Amino acid sequence: MAIPHETLDAQTMRYWEKEAARFDGLAERATFGWLARGYARRAKRARDLAERCRAREIARGRLPAEAAGA
Repeated sequence: MAIPHETLDAQTMRYWEKEAARFDGLAERATFGWLARGYARRAKRARDLAERCRAREIARGRLPAEAAGA
């Protein structure tokens, strides 16, 4: 059986997860509080976007449903 191709949602989910981790790192290293808060907001938005893509992948049946809580 052939492995199904990776969907754009799966690629986008991975991208936003990496971006969230990058923004978290930038927020930790930020010198000014306002800059750290901005990075933290960007990280939260990236995690929200990744979760939206993850939900579509679960609905499509490509990810197990318990991955939604991870």
